[in-house]
Amino acid sequence: MSILLATALALAALSSSACAQRQLSDAQRQKILERWQAADRNGDGVIDRAEAEAGLPRIYKNFDTLDTDGDGRLTPEELRAMAGRFGERRR
Repeated sequence: MSILLATALALAALSSSACAQRQLSDAQRQKILERWQAADRNGDGVIDRAEAEAGLPRIYKNFDTLDTDGDGRLTPEELRAMAGRFGERRR
C-alpha cells in the first residue's frame, strides 16, 4: 500500500505545491514519476490493467477501487482523488 500511496501523493504533488499532510522531496517525486512513466508502456498517460499488473503490482491489486469511473484505465486524477481520500481519513 505504501507504493500506491506514494504514487498517488507524488502525482498530487506534481500538480500542486502541497499534498495531504506530506510534502515529497523533488527526488521522491521524480522517482515516482519515473515509475509511472515506465509502467505506462504505450505512453498514453494512463495506466491500464495490464500495465499495472506488469509494472505496478500494488496498484494492480487495488485497480478496481482506484478506477472510479470503471473505464479500465487509471488517470493521474483518479490517483490524486485516492490520495485526497486517504488524507481525509488520516486527519
